[in-house]
Amino acid sequence: MALPDILITRAQGGLGRQQPTNDGISALITQGVAVPGKLALDTDYELRSLLAAEAIGILPTGIFALTHDHLSEYFRLSPGAVLIVRVVAQSVPLASILDHTQAHAKSMLVAANGRIKQLAVCLNPAAGYVPVTTAGLDADVLAAIPLAQALATEEFTQHRPVLVVLGAYSLSHDPATAPDLTALASEYVAVVAGTDAAEPTEPAIGTLLGALSAASVHESIAWVQKFNLTSGGAFLNAGLSNGATVAQLLPGDLGAFAGKGFIVVRQHAGLDGFYFSDSPTCTVVSSDYATIENVRTANKAARLVRTALLPSLNGPLPVNADGTLQAQVIGELSGRATATLSAGLAQPGEVSALSVFIDPTQNVISTSRLAVEVRIIPVGVARQITVNLGLTTNI
Repeated sequence: MALPDILITRAQGGLGRQQPTNDGISALITQGVAVPGKLALDTDYELRSLLAAEAIGILPTGIFALTHDHLSEYFRLSPGAVLIVRVVAQSVPLASILDHTQAHAKSMLVAANGRIKQLAVCLNPAAGYVPVTTAGLDADVLAAIPLAQALATEEFTQHRPVLVVLGAYSLSHDPATAPDLTALASEYVAVVAGTDAAEPTEPAIGTLLGALSAASVHESIAWVQKFNLTSGGAFLNAGLSNGATVAQLLPGDLGAFAGKGFIVVRQHAGLDGFYFSDSPTCTVVSSDYATIENVRTANKAARLVRTALLPSLNGPLPVNADGTLQAQVIGELSGRATATLSAGLAQPGEVSALSVFIDPTQNVISTSRLAVEVRIIPVGVARQITVNLGLTTNI
């Protein structure tokens, strides 16, 4: 008989620590030229700092000056984050870069094997480039939006969900003549028109990409408490990519551009700094995927549930005598999916609630298909806060 004693065991998990995520991994494609011995065209470079970018020839002066600005902004807002960069020839337009039948964005996403969660594409054309404008925007951007949507849709079906970020180059000064991006049915695409006034016609693509990298998937990049864009000498003033500063815009113009689905930059009275206006995608506001955070949340959920269920692919599905799925099978599959989704989304607070349902009556013998229904309640965003303020003689 053992000696009487007090036995102590150590519990695990009480601190609620989470594994680091790769939700912030981003990519940027731009135009440029090869740098002998340092940078080759159509080649992917994984960077974690601005110094790493400079080491491959992306310098603050010369042909890559604008690209350097975008990368500087990315790492300012998301220090140490992964950014995969590719440079294509300056003759390659945005539309060709995003065309899934061409070996630019598509080959980059395939090579990354799903690591890239958001992809930005920015212009860096040769000297003398004269944009052709259509409906108040660079025609190349308008042509690129549906191609970006088609690319991202295909990537989703191939289990590599991605959000695409573009810039509103050559934006009209009159919001009435600007295109309505909400009518383009492109939920996987977001277009930024806001700028740092230091580069008055260059959309803040690197800034937006950095904010997305730093944000959890459920967070709006317009969250005032977290995403003040003014720091480190950046965004001391802001404007639109048509060259106008926020102060120069007519009353209502900023809201009019925002109402057409452009991501603009604004001030808040009584608060220092500049902030993104909102996080729209290029689709109708009634869509479930009208905001970046809803798209990113759904994309992450798709990745997680596939990871959970993939081991069961081509596996056996025992059924009862009446053809219904056995309870043990349903419990195992739904439990695995629920646990994975909960660990990846619910526990970090990125969704409000979720459920997984498998109908036991589905005919898996005849179809060899198993239908799994996943429902997610997202986290809300306080886009409007209404205060009823009044005076009274007593409380």
